[in-house]
Amino acid sequence: MNSLPPTAWRPFPLVLPSDAGQCQWRGGYVGCGPQTAAVLLGWWAAQLGRDAPDRDTLAAELAPELGAWLVPLSGRQRAVQPWTWLLGLNRVLARQGWPLRARGHWGLRADLAARLAHNWAQGVPTVGFEFSPRAQHYGLLEAYRQGPDGLEGRLVAPLVGKAHLQLQPRLGVGGVFWLEPLWPKQR
Repeated sequence: MNSLPPTAWRPFPLVLPSDAGQCQWRGGYVGCGPQTAAVLLGWWAAQLGRDAPDRDTLAAELAPELGAWLVPLSGRQRAVQPWTWLLGLNRVLARQGWPLRARGHWGLRADLAARLAHNWAQGVPTVGFEFSPRAQHYGLLEAYRQGPDGLEGRLVAPLVGKAHLQLQPRLGVGGVFWLEPLWPKQR
């Protein structure tokens, strides 16, 4: 365990939508991967003045594109691999003419905190990802910090009993995902 004291939470600078409550799709939950991708795309649609379906309709449309699959013995919960989240969402963005691309950093990366600082400075909403014995979840991040056990993300919509994701878990994999414009953002 890291003996350094935790740093203060760095909150996201803008109001974020919620990714709470997954919709049903094909006899099970749509999954947190499609749900968070739909939230990001809906947020960007509002920024770009584009129409987009409501969150749940969009999540159901994205689920097959992101490779959502039913997890055995999970109560009909779906999962999405990090690479299919990125590849599938980029295919959708290109096919529908969105001026955006899906990006992500996961695995053992020293620059994860720097990426979050960059996204916060640019006002880019970011999804945290943890797949470990402790949690298997994608969730929209409202804050991050260097915690006692590494880089942590605080969720907009906490999981039952869990308000944080370990973005760099010692056992498992973690990371972050976001959408960014294909043009330089003007501030």
